[in-house]
Amino acid sequence: MKEKLMSLSQAVDLIKDGMLLAVGGNGMHRNPTLFSLALTQRPVKELKVCGAAPGIAADILFASGQADTAYFGFFGLENEAGLAPGMRKAMEGDEPKAKAIEGS
Repeated sequence: MKEKLMSLSQAVDLIKDGMLLAVGGNGMHRNPTLFSLALTQRPVKELKVCGAAPGIAADILFASGQADTAYFGFFGLENEAGLAPGMRKAMEGDEPKAKAIEGS
């Protein structure tokens, strides 16, 4: 049987430009935050992120400029912290660097 466990760096090395990442967790809970932080050290770009309620792990990818599209139902950092600042900054401005495709 093939080994299913790998190191964080091995997992991050699997990510290529333009991939769609299903980011787990919900808002500020059970997010793969260390994975996203490790990914910011790699030169990947144009990532797509999807999740029911992506939170801080996905927001890190927008803040780093590595993600450019989000598919979601709600994208925020819970009631206390509000909307995800990395995603919001990437989508605002004269020349948005990202787009959102909100679920129905």
